[in-house]
Amino acid sequence: MEEKRTERKEEELSPLPAGRKTVAVFISALYEDMVRQTVDGLLEAARGENVKLVFFASFADNHTSKNYDLYQDYDVGDFVVYLLPDLKKYDALITFDTYMTGSFIEPIDRLKKAVACPVFTLGTVKEGTYSIVNDQDLSFSELIEHLIGHHGCRDLVHVAGPVERSFCLERIRIFQNTLSAHGLPCGDDRIYYGTLRPDCGPEIVEKILARYAEEGKRRLPEAIVCVNDYTAIGIISALEDRGFRVPQDVIVTGYDDILRAQFNEPSITTSAQPFFRVGENGMKLVLKRLRGEPIEEKTAVPGVLCLRQSCGCEPVSVHKKDTIREKYIRTVTNLENLALSNTNLILGGAICETAEELYSEIEKGCLRETGFQDAALCLIDGWDQKKLIQHRYTLKEETFNVVCGTWHGKPVRRQTLPKGRLLPDEMMQDDVPYYIFPIHHLQYFLGYFIVNPRLKEMEQLHIKSWLVSVSTVLINWLFRNQLKNSVQELDYLYQTDMLTGLYNRWGYYRFFESYYEECRAEGDELAVFLIDMNNMKKINDVYGHAEGDFCLCVLAEAMQKSALTDEICVRTGGDEFVVLAKHYDQEKEERYRRRIREQIDERLEAAGKQYQITVSIGCCRSVPGPVADGVSLQSVAETYLKKADKAMYREKKHKPQ
Repeated sequence: MEEKRTERKEEELSPLPAGRKTVAVFISALYEDMVRQTVDGLLEAARGENVKLVFFASFADNHTSKNYDLYQDYDVGDFVVYLLPDLKKYDALITFDTYMTGSFIEPIDRLKKAVACPVFTLGTVKEGTYSIVNDQDLSFSELIEHLIGHHGCRDLVHVAGPVERSFCLERIRIFQNTLSAHGLPCGDDRIYYGTLRPDCGPEIVEKILARYAEEGKRRLPEAIVCVNDYTAIGIISALEDRGFRVPQDVIVTGYDDILRAQFNEPSITTSAQPFFRVGENGMKLVLKRLRGEPIEEKTAVPGVLCLRQSCGCEPVSVHKKDTIREKYIRTVTNLENLALSNTNLILGGAICETAEELYSEIEKGCLRETGFQDAALCLIDGWDQKKLIQHRYTLKEETFNVVCGTWHGKPVRRQTLPKGRLLPDEMMQDDVPYYIFPIHHLQYFLGYFIVNPRLKEMEQLHIKSWLVSVSTVLINWLFRNQLKNSVQELDYLYQTDMLTGLYNRWGYYRFFESYYEECRAEGDELAVFLIDMNNMKKINDVYGHAEGDFCLCVLAEAMQKSALTDEICVRTGGDEFVVLAKHYDQEKEERYRRRIREQIDERLEAAGKQYQITVSIGCCRSVPGPVADGVSLQSVAETYLKKADKAMYREKKHKPQ
């Protein structure tokens, strides 16, 4: 293999202890047993070594393959986590491709080819990388050989997975080659294609039954060899629903040895992929490579044959109920704690008014029984714009803010991270391996969560649930805030005159009641001014309507600048304006009249206008009394306007300047 350069740029991830190496790990579906076992192997081999592991983890997985159209936007947002790290700043990259969703494989392969550091692929062989794999040829053929040699099976079928997955094609090849070596039927008609999930069981069983009925053979083959344990679980369940018994009527085997296979009834004969040893060996090879020692391009680790009830090698009378009960109690307890945390998070987030309040609520949630020892929420600048990130280069200039979380049991230090930095210094400098999960709304990227989870104590599906709740709370707050702003904007438009920016007639009615009641309670006078431009028509005729609009804005500006306290300035229409004022008296009224005319003259002089604007001002001022039964405050407001209007016309009649 061509040796890759490992020189690092001058700009480091953060100040690191002397000699420490940093390794990025790309994983998906952390809550799957096989992924967790692989991670455990990596962590065990890294223990005591001067190496910092940073896991970049998505939740997109092959659960979505059956209804991919429903989830592809979610997967787009999830994939951004692999675009976050600047891999030039890492000493090595490890990827566990086996449980990546199909749409991730090609873009991750492109990322691998572009990096300078050595790349290690776990679970499958990838050209240009160091590959650490299960010896699938040996372990899968060993399982089939057991059925043929020990149980005397001659009629076998294989339930495969999607052909776009390389390991599915490999297992088809191994199945057919093993049967061919024994002179047994091994054509393509013995292959049935499932989804790698239990939900394919009923459909596959129906196809097998239909084919055997058509050929007039026995109702079922002697053995059904499944591509993985999840498929075997689905096949066994579908057979039992139709009255068949495993292994009495048909043997069923799986592959992988997931936890459910061990506790299924019947327990499933399978081959335990050496996930822990693959992870452990992978990390050891990384360390050797970083020390400059030579390593092989491909390392194969043999699996372990697990003979159980579904082939008849373990008595059906053997039960594992005590173990199941213990795990069930632990799982339920964790679920109850997480459900409480989720509930508190969602309810608390629903009443937060500001972003800071929301961050504090999420921080409190991190301190509850979430299964996190440390956690930090980092949001991208402008997260409320819901950014669509599709390329690494679009992230180069982005900045992330640590907005909340916990570290060593205390609130995390809130800060803006330097560009290119993903972890706060205190997290980067400690010995803890951290997991970075994307926070997004479907395809729109919001940021990421740094987590140090208790892998041994929490089901990883719980982590997914909690993190999805965080993104939901953020988006709900954003939508609620946007709706609030929209309502305020509509309210503003409803009661605002668009030319002058003053309130319109509806604004006058809206404030009249509170001003009226306040003046009534305190025994002060309420004043309503009505102002009319005397020469508006002349200005429009001589100088044009644009100049007329200018004059209206001059008057509106003068009204606002002349305000003494909390006057409400209103344009009721045309060239008529209203001012609603509280706690007025004769002196304040005269001062307001004088100031408004002075402001008009000053504005016209500053603008170099050759004309004058004169106004007539009428005022109705009185201490409000009780409102009579059957009389609305709107009618009282109209009465004030009418009295002010009469006073204005009396002034206009005498042509005041």
